[in-house]
Amino acid sequence: MASAKIVDTLPLLTPLPDEVYPRIVDLDREPDKGYYIALGLVLSVWMITPLSCAYLVWYTLLSPGLSGRLGLTATIFAAYALTEVLFSFYHLYLARYVQKPTPPSSLSISTRTDLFLRVLHSGLTYPVPSKGITTNGFAHGQAYGEVGDDLGEGDAEIRRAEEDYQKGLISVADLYHIRDKAYEESVGMRERRRVGRMTQGAKSVLDAFVEEEQGEREKRLRDEVEGNVVPNDQKDTWGYEGIMSDDGEIQKLHPWDKRAIEFRERLRTWFGHAPWSSLRKENILIWLAWSCYGLPLEEVRENEEYVKFLDYALELLEARTGTDIEDGHTEGIQVLRLTLDPVNARGRPLILYALSNITNTWLREVVYPYQGMGLYREGDVEYLIRIPKDWTPEKGKTIPNALPVVYMHGLGFGLLQSHFLIKHLIKSLPTHPILIPLSPYTSQSLFDPRHLRPWSRQELVETMKTICTQWGFWDENARGSKMGGVSMLSHSNGSVAHGWILKDCPQMIKRSTFVDPVVFCLWEGDVCHSFCYRKPATALELLLYYFIACEVGIANYIQRNFDWTENTLFFDEIPNATDPTKTAFFLGGHDIIIDAARVRKYLERHGVTDGIHWDAMAGHGDGLAGPSRDRVVMYVGTGSTKGWEGWLKSGRRRHSLGVDDFVNRGGRRRGEKDE
Repeated sequence: MASAKIVDTLPLLTPLPDEVYPRIVDLDREPDKGYYIALGLVLSVWMITPLSCAYLVWYTLLSPGLSGRLGLTATIFAAYALTEVLFSFYHLYLARYVQKPTPPSSLSISTRTDLFLRVLHSGLTYPVPSKGITTNGFAHGQAYGEVGDDLGEGDAEIRRAEEDYQKGLISVADLYHIRDKAYEESVGMRERRRVGRMTQGAKSVLDAFVEEEQGEREKRLRDEVEGNVVPNDQKDTWGYEGIMSDDGEIQKLHPWDKRAIEFRERLRTWFGHAPWSSLRKENILIWLAWSCYGLPLEEVRENEEYVKFLDYALELLEARTGTDIEDGHTEGIQVLRLTLDPVNARGRPLILYALSNITNTWLREVVYPYQGMGLYREGDVEYLIRIPKDWTPEKGKTIPNALPVVYMHGLGFGLLQSHFLIKHLIKSLPTHPILIPLSPYTSQSLFDPRHLRPWSRQELVETMKTICTQWGFWDENARGSKMGGVSMLSHSNGSVAHGWILKDCPQMIKRSTFVDPVVFCLWEGDVCHSFCYRKPATALELLLYYFIACEVGIANYIQRNFDWTENTLFFDEIPNATDPTKTAFFLGGHDIIIDAARVRKYLERHGVTDGIHWDAMAGHGDGLAGPSRDRVVMYVGTGSTKGWEGWLKSGRRRHSLGVDDFVNRGGRRRGEKDE
């Protein structure tokens, strides 16, 4: 009976495979067949401008001989071609304008130190294993013979420990003691022991790798996972797991410590995936100067205070990676410095902007108003909003089926790209108010005055406070449930604004839904490399590069106004992050922008289980397309995805009942009986 109960409660997620290091990254991938098809599409669009130039030359030379209808047609095309040529000069001016470097970081030394320590301590703790499933993916109750009898001595010991943990015979601390010991023996960090006595060599490693007292790690994990928030402003915050002792001394990890290997292997991304052994201090300092101050190393060295911090940061980095970085500089290594490197703004014709902007204007001012959404402006922030009939602020604060929904869209073509999701929200959540801030700098809104002036963190947060207060979604001066709040849905880059609000005004958000979020593990560089530096080799990568990443407004935002220190969201900054009814993360295993597996492991490491919705075959954006969109919308409105496949047929109808039905008849229509 006990075994059956455990199996019934198995988590829906299967464990991810262990990462293999050193990472093998093919930087010179051969393009696939789809790439050349996409290349034809890109060239056909890009060629509009040079063809317009050629047409003007032809028209100038031959127009005197044209007359009648043929001459009129040729003149109309010539006028359009002239417009494209003139626009190409304007676009060239914009591309050069956005190359200006951004102002250096204004963070204080204390803030910068705390941030750097948070990054270095990420990944130093281990997740609490889920009950009912082992780390190798075998459900409790399977015998060794069912999975193979050729296990090595160390593997068999770990397997027995995992099964004992599932049965409750050993603690989390005991389990990790056995895992660490087996790993250390396998890589030669300690001698294999046949008896219970520990060798002197193992004792020397133990201090840097395995806790000194049993239960210490378990207590640390319990405080983190159950407490949901890890404090970061005390010297003993990190305990054993940290790289700082109680007296402030830096403690270096062992070079073969799995956590040290993992950290330095992921950090290689910022250096064009160059082998860690090839990096020298000068290479590291170039990156630290940019990541900490947003400046070239030469300018940082002109400030004595900055230099002291870089030396301290370098020492901490050596401790975290378990290495002694050699002096000198290795030539030929590309250091990714997002806000200092040239902005990748590529030319595109005016007609592309015209078509997307006309479509967005039509959706914004015709289609959505017809469906009950109004267009408003607060300061420089335009937004669409739909308030259901008979909705009141009091209902929004007390009735789950009336909770306001806010959608933060990502990079691309704005409403044109998000139309099907917005349509779904309007139809499926008719009793919920819906608010959609419109971001011009991520929507290719060339004719908007904010196209090249992204919102600042303070501007966005204060504006959202004002909007939510005006419409009665939230009352900053109230207490408890009377304060209200919203259900916030964000996709991709929209998670940046989502994170800003969580950090600066967390009480405004009652439910968080992250779809393909870019705000986690930003220090590892995968998002930066994938979006701005990767050489496209597939159709999707090429289309993403040309039509989105290289648009002048988006490129200006990402490469001149994307501050990783502000945009990074740490787990402990999310209220109720482990409550699956209040926070959900939708991730796709084939995401080409974020390393979704890394994000999932980061969340699991901090105790998130049921809140992760993993689709191993989904790519970036697939969570908001097709049937998967139903699951996201259901969660946004209800806080659950249980039975989402059938929600559109019957569940949505019930969820769409009038507020009076939900309050006074338990969710049933008048005269309807229990099924």
